[in-house]
Amino acid sequence: MITPLQWIVDISPTIDKDNSTDKKNRFISIAKSEVNSSLFTDSDTYNLALAYYACHLLELSLRDGNSKGIVTQEKEGDLSRSYGGGNNKNISMNTTQYLDSYNNLLKVRVPNFYISSGS
Repeated sequence: MITPLQWIVDISPTIDKDNSTDKKNRFISIAKSEVNSSLFTDSDTYNLALAYYACHLLELSLRDGNSKGIVTQEKEGDLSRSYGGGNNKNISMNTTQYLDSYNNLLKVRVPNFYISSGS
């Protein structure tokens, strides 16, 4: 069985490297309270869902209170980050690539699953 911590190493080495194990475990605990285990047929898929959701929460925790929107471009050397239009009502300020991955995983398991912006 692959644990949520092991999945985090695979899906987001940056989040893994930039956060302590204790902090990642706290966010996994939050994810456990928000991710319905009955929607997943096996423990590895459930743990992957927990990891995606925990990464989403960890990513949001790095944003300041005045969210700049979603990251539309990022560069590593001499860090450069561009954000999507904060004034565009079609862009959710609380979305991340990890939430998108979680929602895609969920869509496969829940027929007619409807996702509205930022849910």
